[in-house]
Amino acid sequence: MRLTFSKDLHEQRIYAQGNELKSYLARDRDETGKRLRSLPESAEQLVACLQNPVLVTDFFKICTEITDPSVRDTVLALYSSPVRVTEYNGTSLRFVQSNYPTVWGPSIDTLLLCQGLNNRLEGVKTAIELGCGSGFISKYILEHAPSLERIDIVDIDQNAIRCAQDQIKDKRARFQIGNGMNYVENKMFDLVVCNPPYIPRPGSIEENPYEGVGLLHYLLTHSEHLTTGGKVITNFSSLCEGLVNDTIRESAMTWEHLTNMTVPLKVLNVLNNANWMKYLDHKGLHSAPKQGYNYWHTINIIEGRK
Repeated sequence: MRLTFSKDLHEQRIYAQGNELKSYLARDRDETGKRLRSLPESAEQLVACLQNPVLVTDFFKICTEITDPSVRDTVLALYSSPVRVTEYNGTSLRFVQSNYPTVWGPSIDTLLLCQGLNNRLEGVKTAIELGCGSGFISKYILEHAPSLERIDIVDIDQNAIRCAQDQIKDKRARFQIGNGMNYVENKMFDLVVCNPPYIPRPGSIEENPYEGVGLLHYLLTHSEHLTTGGKVITNFSSLCEGLVNDTIRESAMTWEHLTNMTVPLKVLNVLNNANWMKYLDHKGLHSAPKQGYNYWHTINIIEGRK
């Protein structure tokens, strides 16, 4: 399956690829009627378009907005495919979940952050991504920053680094397994980019910087890793807007809001944790059912300049 998103993120297209064409779209014979044993992944067919996606995987939208039952069921079947290709503004990533069990494939916040990077990469020669996940954002920077000489790609999860290495075959990329906050000590970059955890959690800064907003807090308060004129581009949820606003008021950086998107909160280990949900209720998360989801928040992309 291949998912493509328009540059403004207002349209999502869903394609069947390769042997999916045989399995789901009856393309199992050639022009002479001979049965095909396999089809190359480059063979594809558009199956459906969704407008104004708020998730990369939105089963509710699929089931309510695709009126043809055959098309709907074909799309649902495609989402069970072991291979998913996600493409935005010319950058694509082929992701096989079973190969990287602790890694998330590109999600809507990944693409929103890349949208925020548009027109912000001129003159960037050195960059670092803290917490690369699948590697999509680093790959996007490599393909869209015209002056880039080097990007350091860091993640504490060895599966994430392995995934990024499998996707990125570029000599300008350097990979590092470990704590990104330790790695950047005594280093400076033109661009620091990070799609951090952004859902606040009690005690997260003290207990685990990779849960809650600990890494985000670090990004907002440390400008020493930026060259003169350097910038950090990151995102945050409206659920931690108070912390962000309080922090950037005291920040040594100048901050600018780049873009945002209101999306469902679809993180099951949060939604199914009663104590965490009670805590988020005090942060402004209230049930507001619409479009198939009870809880919504706004993801904001911001840029801080030294």
